[in-house]
Amino acid sequence: MDSRVYSVEEVRVEGLDVVAGAPLAITVSACGKVNSTGWTNPRLNPWIYIVPPKDGILDLDFTATAPTGYVLFVISPICAGLVFPVPHWVCGVRVHASTNSMEAKFNRPKEVVDQDFRGLPGPWPFPWHAPSATK
Repeated sequence: MDSRVYSVEEVRVEGLDVVAGAPLAITVSACGKVNSTGWTNPRLNPWIYIVPPKDGILDLDFTATAPTGYVLFVISPICAGLVFPVPHWVCGVRVHASTNSMEAKFNRPKEVVDQDFRGLPGPWPFPWHAPSATK
């Protein structure tokens, strides 16, 4: 069963200029604690928005697969990372755990073009491939 980890202790985010003309991609890494041994498959799951938040912070759930069977009930470290393209309104991330959340912001490069990419074959955008590269 998947659930949020116990706590998040550290969050880092950086912008990546993967391909010129492509949307900005970011890398997010988070480290935290779980309440026992045996947790597997840690990951960061982005929230889906109908309307972008006014503060420009993208929320992520820090989840993992809970152990089954015998475990040691000791606080244990856990880390996860994610690289993905972000829309133009994102200026930072907020990682949520069961007991707390943490934010990290990044500086958007001025030269990154904020394109919409609607009408292109999906799912788009691919962070490793720009439309200009296919022409």
